[in-house]
Order: sequence, then C-alpha cells, then structure tokens
Amino acid sequence: MAKSYVLMTAMPPTIGHLQLIQFADLLADEGTMVIVSTQPHEPMATERAASIRSAIVRTGMKNVTVIHMSQAIEQNPTAPGFWETWRDLMLEYGVTTDDYIVASEPYGKKVAEITGSTFYPYDIDRSITNVKATPIRQDPITHFADVLPEFQQYLRTTVTIFGAESTGKTTLSRQLAERLNGWWLFEYARPYLEYTTNQITTDSMTAIWKGQAALQRQSANLYDRPFVIQDTDLYSTVGYWQFPHWQSQLGMCPDGLVQDAQLLRSDLYIVTKSNIPFEPDPLRYGGDVREGSDEYWIDICERYRLPYVVLGESDRVARLDQAVKMATAVALKKTQKIAYDRKGL
Repeated sequence: MAKSYVLMTAMPPTIGHLQLIQFADLLADEGTMVIVSTQPHEPMATERAASIRSAIVRTGMKNVTVIHMSQAIEQNPTAPGFWETWRDLMLEYGVTTDDYIVASEPYGKKVAEITGSTFYPYDIDRSITNVKATPIRQDPITHFADVLPEFQQYLRTTVTIFGAESTGKTTLSRQLAERLNGWWLFEYARPYLEYTTNQITTDSMTAIWKGQAALQRQSANLYDRPFVIQDTDLYSTVGYWQFPHWQSQLGMCPDGLVQDAQLLRSDLYIVTKSNIPFEPDPLRYGGDVREGSDEYWIDICERYRLPYVVLGESDRVARLDQAVKMATAVALKKTQKIAYDRKGL
C-alpha cells in the first residue's frame, strides 16, 4: 500500500500544480501528502498553501493532505549536505520504500533515490499543460489564467470608477474592462431601483447596500481575468447616505455599511470629473443638476483614505487611455509581490 508525496514551492500555485496533485492522488493507495515548502522571507507563503487546500476541496479530492513547511533551507543543490537535509525531512514526513515521489520536475528522481522510494514523473515536458511558474512570476498579468483560481484573488486588481452622477462612469468602466480583459461589475442600485421601487428610503438604501456588498463579494468567484472593474462600489452608497439633504429621511449612515465598504475597498478609485455634459436620468433625483460635486466625492476618498486618482481628461478616448495607464500601474505594483527568483528546490 503506497502513499504519494508531492513536493512543491508553488511560487505561485498554478493549474499545473493542481493537475500534478490529481495525478499523484490517482496513483496512491493510501492518500497523498503535498508538502508546500516556503522560506520564512518569501512572499505570500500562507496564501500559497491556503489556495492549494481550497483547490483540493473544490475538485473533490478526499485523501490529500497539505503540509505547509516554512523554514530556512539551503537552496543550492550542489551545496554540502543539501540532499542529506532533504532526505531527513522527507523521512520525517513518513516516506518509506513503498511510497511514491510524484513530480513534474527532474528533481523528483533524486528525491526518490535518496529516500529509497519510487519516482513517478508527471508531464515534465509540459505536453498536457504548458504552464511554468517562472513566466508567471515575470509577467503575472499576461499569464493570469495559468494561476490557480483560488490564488488569483490575491493577484487580481480591483478598480472602481467613482464620482458624481452623469460623469461617464458606466461608459468608462465598461470600456476599461474591455481594454484590460477584466470583469465588469454593474452598479447594483440601478437594477434595484428599476425593478423594485424608485424611492430613496432607509429600506431601499439598506437593500442597495446588501445587494452591492453581495455583488462585490461574489466577484471573488470570477476567475481567469486579472482585473475587476466596478461601475461604483459601496463607498458610493456611503456617499449618498451622507448627503446632507438626505439626512432627514435616512438618518445617520450605518456603521455596518462603512465597515463593509472598508472590507471590500478597491485597489484604485478613479474619480471622474464633472467636465462632460450632464445627461438627465429618471433614476437621478437632482433634476437637471448633479447632487454631489467633484469635491464632495474627492472628500469621501480623503476621509476614508482610499487610494484614488482624479481623471482630468474630458475627451472619451483620452479618458480611457489615461484610466488604462492608471489601472495598469497599480496592477503591476500589486503583482510584483511574486516577482521572486528562487533557485533549486
């Protein structure tokens, strides 16, 4: 009766890693142990192991155990004592001569030799899934779909288009999502007010809050695209609730709404200025004028310390180009967390 052992750094976890684990589990008689080896100074170590565990649950594997081994280990395979260290570690984790070492890298053969176990290679030439971690680390945005879905949430960039009414937020957010190959999230208030009641009350605002929060949380289940572009978010609900002329009918803005907004805040808020013509809309309550000024919405960003930029262009093409540059700069900074070169095992 054999157990499969899979050793990986998962830097980052990929769809290839998941396929490797699935193959190893189908070989094993007594289950599979996945050892995620990280160094104490490496980025996103806990998230890497957690995402693999979540993927195992999602795909229905019942007999797989994930061990997160976080300790400083020599990285040079030619260094004295390197392989002896790994032999001792693997034996501590229970490897016997009856067990299998399953790997998609040549080092698996050496690990099997030093532990007296059997080596089962899997897709070393990447003929099934041509995915390797190094290109992902070098360009995570281009190779985003190769990242394990459960880990994508840590690398995805969320951008909210923010500001006063009739400043082109919906048009810009749609165009930005298309240009960046991102998911587009609509403003929940619009369908709610269109299909339920077009009245601003405490009950309707609470429903909009709950619906917008659920919509933003649900976006964590969207995979394979590096951006989520939002046509507003919960901070808009906060801003509308705090309009001075609405206070008499709505009361104070609930603490729970602010807390949800903080938990779900975006990586970037692009504030659109009121420098394009106003377009009347039956869902707007200010008549033929905007209810909130540019300064009001910028103050919301300042008050809640949101990462924001102001989009100064009025030309649609120029606005989109500027927004693309802003969003891409934030995404590159965020994904640089995994731009880490690790040698050896």
